[in-house]
Amino acid sequence: MALINCKECNQEVSSKAEKCPHCGVKLKKSGGCCLPIIVGGIVLLIILYIIGSNSESGGIITDEQTYSQSWRSPYGSEYSEIGKIIVQNGIKVCGEYYVKEIESNEYVIACSADGTTWDYFVVYTSLDKIYRANDEMESKLYPPR
Repeated sequence: MALINCKECNQEVSSKAEKCPHCGVKLKKSGGCCLPIIVGGIVLLIILYIIGSNSESGGIITDEQTYSQSWRSPYGSEYSEIGKIIVQNGIKVCGEYYVKEIESNEYVIACSADGTTWDYFVVYTSLDKIYRANDEMESKLYPPR
């Protein structure tokens, strides 16, 4: 047990006391400040990791196999899951579409309203998200037909 000085009466008081026995002033307990600092540090590290992992590839899919594999028609639940996401996001250029599966529940899709002009998107069916492919990705993708 250490002795500290009361901030009010300057008398010696036990560091474990909640209030000064001489003047009755409530003593501040030190400690507990480390937890917010630790949590803040962890959150900052997570944010930096996310930013760093997205900037490494410039936001494009770098797996060359994705670009070299053939387009195919969606099948099974892909058709309804991808179609639902297209409709929910108000995308009108997908009269027909073809897919390349990148990973499970992640696809590159080629959409066309007229069969000659193609727009490319990346779809995450498990997240119900769709993003337009950037110019660099589009330059690596060729129309399905």
